This record gives sequence, structure tokens and C-alpha cells, in this order.
Amino acid sequence: MNKQEFVDRLRSSLSGKISPSLVEENARYYEEYINTQIRLGEQEEKVLEKLGDPRLIARSIVAAESGRVSESADDYREYDGVGEKEAGDRRNVRRMFHMAKLPSWSLPLLAVGSMLLVFGVVGLAFHLLLQVIAWLWPMVVIAMIVIFFIKLFRDWLH
Repeated sequence: MNKQEFVDRLRSSLSGKISPSLVEENARYYEEYINTQIRLGEQEEKVLEKLGDPRLIARSIVAAESGRVSESADDYREYDGVGEKEAGDRRNVRRMFHMAKLPSWSLPLLAVGSMLLVFGVVGLAFHLLLQVIAWLWPMVVIAMIVIFFIKLFRDWLH
């Protein structure tokens, strides 16, 4: 199977199950992903092998959309009040997890891990800042005392 056959199978597997705009969005996404991987030096066959069967991908996209999207004419919106941009972001996150073959339960774990990493880096930076201040504090006090006496004697001499 080549790239065009993969994208065509994906399109046909998605057609009629989700909105036409989402069919095209997903087809464009996978076509762009395959092109990017090929530009990075990977062979087309290996990229398609890693992606797997386009019908399985279509099934997971349809399942994800049917669980979160309600149909109203040709307009698809998240039923929980989330706007189109946020809905697109959610679809992109789901695609990344599918592409990386990560289980869905790992998203909260990665979020917590990322937050801990950020807090750790911020805490370390704050600790280092306090260390620098503690090291500089005696020198600042001595400099202030010296400046005080210089001004005092300068004023006294004039």
C-alpha cells in the first residue's frame, strides 16, 4: 500500500460516519504526517507500517468523535460547551497519542509529571536565587557602610 491508497482508505472508512470537514481534516493530517516523515528520511513503507491499518485508525477517530460530538446539521460542536479550537486541540492530542501508541490513561500521568518537572525547575531556580542573595547580602551591607562613611566624611570636610 502506498500513501495515496492509505489516505483513500482512511477517507472511505470515515465517510458517512463523521462530518465531511472532519474527514478532510483527518485525511490532510495523516497525509501531512506521512510527507513529513518521508522528508525526515524515513521510507514510505515503514511510515505506513508504523501507522497501521487506516480502517483501525478510522474506527478510533469515529469512536472518539461519537463519544464527544453531537450532530447539528453540518455543524459539529462539542456538547460540553467547548469551542471549535479546543475541540481541534483535543483531536490533535488524541492523534498524537494514537501515533505514539500510548495508552489513553498516560495523558493524566504525563500532565502530572510535566507539572512536577516545572515546579521542580522553578523551585531550583528560586533556591539558587536565594543562595546568590545570601552570598551577596554581606557584601551589600559592607558596601552600604563604606558609602555611608565616605559621604559622612566628604560632608564633614566641606
